[in-house]
Amino acid sequence: MSIRIPVVSREGKPLMPTTPARARKLITGKVARGRFNKLGIFYLQMLVNVGQSTQPLKMAIDTGSKYEGYAVGSNREVCLKGMSKLPELVSQKMTDRRRLRRSRRQKLWRRKCRFNNRRKKDYWIAPSQKAKAELREKIVKELANIYPIMQNGTKDIAFNHFKYRHGTYFSTAEIGKTRFYKVLEVIAPTIKFKGWQTANLRKQYGIPKSTKKDEILPESHANDAVAMLCGMFGNLVAHKNAPFYYWQRPEFARRPLHRQHHQKGHLRPTFGGTKNGGHFRKGDYVEAEKAGQIYRGWVCGLPTEKTNKIGVMDAFGTRIGQFTPRKVRLLCRSTGIMWRT
Repeated sequence: MSIRIPVVSREGKPLMPTTPARARKLITGKVARGRFNKLGIFYLQMLVNVGQSTQPLKMAIDTGSKYEGYAVGSNREVCLKGMSKLPELVSQKMTDRRRLRRSRRQKLWRRKCRFNNRRKKDYWIAPSQKAKAELREKIVKELANIYPIMQNGTKDIAFNHFKYRHGTYFSTAEIGKTRFYKVLEVIAPTIKFKGWQTANLRKQYGIPKSTKKDEILPESHANDAVAMLCGMFGNLVAHKNAPFYYWQRPEFARRPLHRQHHQKGHLRPTFGGTKNGGHFRKGDYVEAEKAGQIYRGWVCGLPTEKTNKIGVMDAFGTRIGQFTPRKVRLLCRSTGIMWRT
């Protein structure tokens, strides 16, 4: 089986994926144009009116507390496999922000706390869990925009917290799952798999599984989603040649109201922030050149008073280097997600 390229109609409705050879012919004939979505997936948008009939494609999501797996395919082959890393250190950032806010209230005068008498809304969710839920929802919505999804499959996370006391990570994954189920139901009807059902499907169809959860490989999480696809179709679907994507949210240092110490003259430093009035912004996908070598990554640092360089990082958040602005070319504006194939 060959790699499949997603296709959308002229109005943006997802159609059946096509082969790379046919995609090249469509682009050469000026019948379609190539585009990239927010997940870094290349797809075609038709420039002429075509038929709207599609075959049933299904999507499976293996949810987790730190990493998650995704798979989209038909009854013959898997079109895409993916893995995402959920945001971390959000609660620590909230703690630091609360500590600095309380210290500012004690600087010049004593301002009373305004939050003791405020009732949380019924749909309130902790910021650390909200960040994970929003990333999960963003990925499935972007996949549904380029693939004609007819049915969803996801893991039904459940843990007996009354009987056992080692379910910390299960609690993290359980929070927000009802909200995620509602998002999936809007896309297509959803069925749920228990953890033991996914394990049995992997053994039944001989799908490999890695014990290392942090490995950037299909065997770590994406193959669990493939096993769900096999369970939904009732047969083994080809998945070895499917493209594999890794997604992660960029983590930036936000510009604080003040640093740990009050700034003289009430002048906020340029530390943090996602823009400084220039052309580039943090999170932009760029192409940079240094010593005759080309690098591609995401902007993580902007020019300041001390240095006139632009920092670029890879999909894992590790800085590649600092580059001169005139040797940096913008490829795509920030989408809030970094990717790697």
